[in-house]
Amino acid sequence: MSPFDPTFQSRRTAFARASGVSAKGARGPAFVHPHHGVLRHAGSATDPLLLKISDAVALLGPQHVLGGWASLRVQGNTWFDDRVSEGERRDVGLHCLPGSQLRRRPGISPLRGLLHPEEIVSLEHYDVTTMARAAYDEMRLARDLRESVVVLDMATSTTHRLPHATLAAVERVVSMHVKTRGMAQARRALGLGSTRSASPWETRTRLVAELDAGITGLRVNPPVFDELGNLLGVVDLLDEATGLVIESDGGQHREVERHTDDNRREEELERGRLTVCRFTSLDHADRLAMAARMVRARRDAARERDRRWTLDQPDWWREWPPAARWR
Repeated sequence: MSPFDPTFQSRRTAFARASGVSAKGARGPAFVHPHHGVLRHAGSATDPLLLKISDAVALLGPQHVLGGWASLRVQGNTWFDDRVSEGERRDVGLHCLPGSQLRRRPGISPLRGLLHPEEIVSLEHYDVTTMARAAYDEMRLARDLRESVVVLDMATSTTHRLPHATLAAVERVVSMHVKTRGMAQARRALGLGSTRSASPWETRTRLVAELDAGITGLRVNPPVFDELGNLLGVVDLLDEATGLVIESDGGQHREVERHTDDNRREEELERGRLTVCRFTSLDHADRLAMAARMVRARRDAARERDRRWTLDQPDWWREWPPAARWR
């Protein structure tokens, strides 16, 4: 079975009729018709996002392939959904292989670019693009370079126990396509990606540091230890040359328990003579102000001469199973 098999939610009307649903029953209150020729039970109780994908999958023929964010989602990478901004949602992309057609419908966008056979994987009941190809399409169609890097990071991140593509696989896909809309953006994003990013906001914060503040070579989610081998913390971003730590707080960081843990960890980092600079999603409304704070914090960090921290990993860390995601 695939991680998500939506064919049991939405079906072609013809298939439903063949399985015993009468014409009158299909038109009755027991079913809804999200698209012409597609129906599902009115009481289908599941995530609206998965219902949206389910309705699209019902339209797939043998020459159609589910792509983009929806492909990543059904293969288990839950970083991806249809959200663009508050109140704005993206369509499900369906690739049309040569000789096939599919008209545009609400919430459905036909994709007609070249799709190589090795970029297709078959789930139990339908075909999807590989996660690497899906990431490539999301990268090239992202609204700007930074969001293209976010796509790459989340599609290849090794810091969560989620299915993901490899950076090498995405690079191979990019190399196989030319003269495609958004190709230049996807290629540029490859040079800025990291497989160690733990969240979209962490990636966005890293890009402010690199592109706006000019702080390059940042270590992403490195474990930092004191001189005795005790863990001070796994920090979001570390400028190893100066001891500057840059932390990116998502919404979950405001929860009382998580906020308490963050405060304790920050105290440990400061005892190790690291300088911590922390940002939230609200800070991203003014990237220049963020960059200025980073530059000032880096200047302060560079003045610290009493370094009481190290990146050398003690034996216990290399053998401790929970540390595997950060190694």
